Amino acid sequence: MSLADRVFLTFYSLCLAVLSLLVVAMASGWEGPLSGLQAGLADPQGRWILGILGVLFFAFSVRFLTLGVRNQRGARSVVHETAMGDVSVSLGAIENLVRRVARQCTGVRDVRGWVRYGAAGLSVRLRLIVSPDVNIPKASEEVQKAVAEYVRDVVGVGVAEVRVMVENIGTEPRRRVE
Repeated sequence: MSLADRVFLTFYSLCLAVLSLLVVAMASGWEGPLSGLQAGLADPQGRWILGILGVLFFAFSVRFLTLGVRNQRGARSVVHETAMGDVSVSLGAIENLVRRVARQCTGVRDVRGWVRYGAAGLSVRLRLIVSPDVNIPKASEEVQKAVAEYVRDVVGVGVAEVRVMVENIGTEPRRRVE
Protein backbone atom coordinates (compact mmCIF):
# COMPACT_ATOMS: atom_id res chain seq x y z
CA MET A 1 0.00 0.00 0.00
CA SER A 2 1.42 3.37 -0.98
CA LEU A 3 1.92 6.30 1.36
CA ALA A 4 -0.98 8.21 -0.23
CA ASP A 5 -3.28 5.23 0.29
CA ARG A 6 -2.22 5.06 3.94
CA VAL A 7 -2.94 8.77 4.46
CA PHE A 8 -6.36 8.45 2.78
CA LEU A 9 -7.13 5.33 4.83
CA THR A 10 -6.25 7.16 8.05
CA PHE A 11 -8.47 10.12 7.13
CA TYR A 12 -11.25 7.77 6.02
CA SER A 13 -11.05 5.80 9.27
CA LEU A 14 -11.17 8.95 11.39
CA CYS A 15 -14.22 10.23 9.50
CA LEU A 16 -15.96 6.87 9.91
CA ALA A 17 -15.15 6.87 13.63
CA VAL A 18 -16.73 10.31 14.05
CA LEU A 19 -19.73 9.27 11.97
CA SER A 20 -20.13 6.13 14.08
CA LEU A 21 -20.09 8.18 17.27
CA LEU A 22 -22.75 10.49 15.82
CA VAL A 23 -24.95 7.51 14.94
CA VAL A 24 -24.55 6.13 18.47
CA ALA A 25 -25.41 9.56 19.90
CA MET A 26 -28.51 9.82 17.69
CA ALA A 27 -29.57 6.31 18.75
CA SER A 28 -29.22 7.45 22.36
CA GLY A 29 -31.67 10.29 21.78
CA TRP A 30 -29.54 13.25 20.73
CA GLU A 31 -31.36 14.94 17.84
CA GLY A 32 -28.76 17.61 16.99
CA PRO A 33 -26.97 15.73 14.20
CA LEU A 34 -30.26 14.58 12.65
CA SER A 35 -31.71 18.10 12.56
CA GLY A 36 -28.41 19.40 11.12
CA LEU A 37 -28.58 16.77 8.37
CA GLN A 38 -32.20 17.68 7.58
CA ALA A 39 -31.26 21.36 7.39
CA GLY A 40 -28.36 20.53 5.07
CA LEU A 41 -30.65 18.54 2.77
CA ALA A 42 -33.20 21.36 2.68
CA ASP A 43 -30.61 23.83 1.32
CA PRO A 44 -29.49 23.32 -2.34
CA GLN A 45 -25.86 24.21 -1.47
CA GLY A 46 -25.97 21.78 1.43
CA ARG A 47 -27.20 19.01 -0.90
CA TRP A 48 -24.23 19.65 -3.20
CA ILE A 49 -21.79 19.45 -0.31
CA LEU A 50 -23.39 16.27 1.06
CA GLY A 51 -23.46 14.79 -2.46
CA ILE A 52 -19.75 15.51 -3.01
CA LEU A 53 -18.89 14.03 0.40
CA GLY A 54 -20.96 10.94 -0.46
CA VAL A 55 -19.14 10.50 -3.79
CA LEU A 56 -15.74 10.90 -2.09
CA PHE A 57 -16.60 8.34 0.59
CA PHE A 58 -17.90 5.95 -2.07
CA ALA A 59 -14.70 6.37 -4.12
CA PHE A 60 -12.53 5.77 -1.04
CA SER A 61 -14.60 2.71 -0.15
CA VAL A 62 -14.17 1.22 -3.62
CA ARG A 63 -10.43 2.00 -3.59
CA PHE A 64 -9.85 0.36 -0.21
CA LEU A 65 -12.04 -2.59 -1.16
CA THR A 66 -9.94 -3.22 -4.28
CA LEU A 67 -6.72 -2.85 -2.27
CA GLY A 68 -7.94 -5.46 0.16
CA VAL A 69 -9.30 -7.91 -2.39
CA ARG A 70 -6.84 -7.65 -5.27
CA ASN A 71 -4.53 -10.54 -5.93
CA GLN A 72 -1.23 -9.98 -4.23
CA ARG A 73 1.68 -10.76 -6.54
CA GLY A 74 3.36 -12.79 -3.90
CA ALA A 75 6.23 -12.00 -1.61
CA ARG A 76 8.73 -9.30 -2.54
CA SER A 77 11.60 -11.23 -1.03
CA VAL A 78 12.70 -14.73 -0.20
CA VAL A 79 13.51 -15.45 3.42
CA HIS A 80 16.15 -18.06 4.20
CA GLU A 81 16.38 -19.13 7.81
CA THR A 82 19.82 -19.71 9.30
CA ALA A 83 21.02 -20.58 12.79
CA MET A 84 21.82 -16.92 13.49
CA GLY A 85 18.58 -15.47 12.08
CA ASP A 86 16.71 -14.82 8.88
CA VAL A 87 18.29 -13.69 5.62
CA SER A 88 15.99 -11.87 3.21
CA VAL A 89 16.90 -11.67 -0.48
CA SER A 90 14.81 -9.42 -2.72
CA LEU A 91 13.25 -10.84 -5.84
CA GLY A 92 14.98 -8.10 -7.85
CA ALA A 93 18.35 -9.39 -6.69
CA ILE A 94 17.38 -12.94 -7.63
CA GLU A 95 16.19 -11.73 -11.06
CA ASN A 96 19.58 -10.13 -11.66
CA LEU A 97 21.35 -13.35 -10.66
CA VAL A 98 19.11 -15.40 -12.94
CA ARG A 99 19.69 -13.13 -15.94
CA ARG A 100 23.45 -13.16 -15.42
CA VAL A 101 23.58 -16.96 -15.18
CA ALA A 102 21.36 -17.45 -18.22
CA ARG A 103 23.47 -15.04 -20.30
CA GLN A 104 26.58 -17.11 -19.53
CA CYS A 105 25.04 -20.27 -21.05
CA THR A 106 26.22 -21.35 -24.47
CA GLY A 107 24.23 -19.88 -27.34
CA VAL A 108 22.25 -17.37 -25.30
CA ARG A 109 22.52 -13.82 -26.62
CA ASP A 110 19.99 -11.91 -24.55
CA VAL A 111 17.73 -12.66 -21.58
CA ARG A 112 14.70 -11.11 -19.99
CA GLY A 113 13.60 -12.76 -16.80
CA TRP A 114 11.08 -12.56 -13.98
CA VAL A 115 10.98 -14.28 -10.62
CA ARG A 116 7.87 -14.90 -8.50
CA TYR A 117 7.69 -16.39 -5.06
CA GLY A 118 4.42 -18.01 -4.09
CA ALA A 119 2.99 -20.98 -2.27
CA ALA A 120 4.63 -23.44 -4.68
CA GLY A 121 8.04 -21.84 -4.20
CA LEU A 122 10.32 -19.85 -6.47
CA SER A 123 9.18 -19.66 -10.09
CA VAL A 124 11.43 -18.30 -12.85
CA ARG A 125 10.27 -17.15 -16.30
CA LEU A 126 12.89 -16.48 -18.96
CA ARG A 127 12.63 -15.09 -22.48
CA LEU A 128 15.73 -15.79 -24.53
CA ILE A 129 17.28 -14.69 -27.77
CA VAL A 130 19.60 -17.45 -28.92
CA SER A 131 22.26 -17.85 -31.59
CA PRO A 132 21.12 -19.33 -34.90
CA ASP A 133 23.51 -22.30 -34.65
CA VAL A 134 22.40 -23.46 -31.19
CA ASN A 135 20.36 -26.57 -30.43
CA ILE A 136 17.34 -24.95 -28.75
CA PRO A 137 16.19 -27.92 -26.62
CA LYS A 138 19.73 -28.50 -25.29
CA ALA A 139 20.32 -24.80 -24.69
CA SER A 140 16.98 -24.46 -22.89
CA GLU A 141 17.71 -27.44 -20.67
CA GLU A 142 21.20 -26.08 -19.91
CA VAL A 143 19.72 -22.72 -18.94
CA GLN A 144 17.11 -24.37 -16.71
CA LYS A 145 19.68 -26.49 -14.90
CA ALA A 146 22.19 -23.67 -14.54
CA VAL A 147 19.61 -21.26 -13.15
CA ALA A 148 18.11 -23.77 -10.71
CA GLU A 149 21.53 -24.88 -9.39
CA TYR A 150 22.90 -21.34 -9.12
CA VAL A 151 19.87 -20.00 -7.25
CA ARG A 152 19.90 -22.99 -4.89
CA ASP A 153 23.66 -22.58 -4.23
CA VAL A 154 23.73 -18.79 -3.87
CA VAL A 155 20.35 -17.93 -2.34
CA GLY A 156 19.79 -21.18 -0.49
CA VAL A 157 16.25 -21.69 -1.78
CA GLY A 158 15.18 -24.31 -4.30
CA VAL A 159 13.48 -23.35 -7.55
CA ALA A 160 10.10 -24.95 -8.19
CA GLU A 161 10.17 -24.29 -11.93
CA VAL A 162 12.16 -22.54 -14.65
CA ARG A 163 10.13 -21.79 -17.75
CA VAL A 164 12.06 -20.84 -20.87
CA MET A 165 10.62 -19.22 -23.96
CA VAL A 166 12.85 -18.69 -26.96
CA GLU A 167 11.56 -15.35 -28.13
CA ASN A 168 13.86 -14.90 -31.11
CA ILE A 169 16.86 -16.31 -32.89
CA GLY A 170 19.59 -13.74 -33.34
CA THR A 171 21.03 -13.20 -36.81
CA GLU A 172 23.90 -10.81 -36.11
CA PRO A 173 27.07 -12.18 -34.53
CA ARG A 174 27.65 -11.22 -30.93
CA ARG A 175 30.01 -8.26 -30.67
CA ARG A 176 33.04 -8.68 -28.48
CA VAL A 177 35.11 -5.91 -27.01
CA GLU A 178 38.80 -6.69 -27.09
